Amino acid sequence: MSKGAPGNEFSHVVEVDRIGPEGLTLVLTANEHARAALARRFRIPAVLSLAAKVRLLPDPAVGRQYLVKGEIDAEVEQTCVVSLEPVRQRVTESFVRRFAPADMIAPEADLGEDEAEWLDPDAEDPVDPIEGGQIDAGAVVAEELALALDPYPRKPGAGLPEGYRQDAEEEAKISPFAALAKLKAGKKD
Repeated sequence: MSKGAPGNEFSHVVEVDRIGPEGLTLVLTANEHARAALARRFRIPAVLSLAAKVRLLPDPAVGRQYLVKGEIDAEVEQTCVVSLEPVRQRVTESFVRRFAPADMIAPEADLGEDEAEWLDPDAEDPVDPIEGGQIDAGAVVAEELALALDPYPRKPGAGLPEGYRQDAEEEAKISPFAALAKLKAGKKD
């Protein structure tokens, strides 16, 4: 994989053979180059700081599997969805991920037509594969940070323009049945 490929912005690869029975603890801090690359990847103005404490340890419940537990502390700058002004936010997140050799992971079942069976937000996350005997702890941190970002950042006090809000409120007052009747009447003419 090339150094510029997505996922390599904050790479900290650990050989699973180095993880003893007591586990391995890493303290990761993103340098300026990694923070800039992550900001480009996340399509946000800036990752101002990123630090994480990550613990890799054998899963006591299942042999040959590993747990990756971590705590992220970051400060990011995003764009307000209302005013388009910069918004600074602190992100603190804890996570647990499971990793196993690819031969232990069942292939994905045919998802078929019924999304309800596989789109369960309460279901346990799938196990991540260990590739080449390695786990990239930095990539895991970057993924978890991306998941923790506010999808609709809003600057305190930012509001919609008055005319916009008034039109939306007036439209909300119209019954959906009245709107359908209006459409139906328009088709007859």
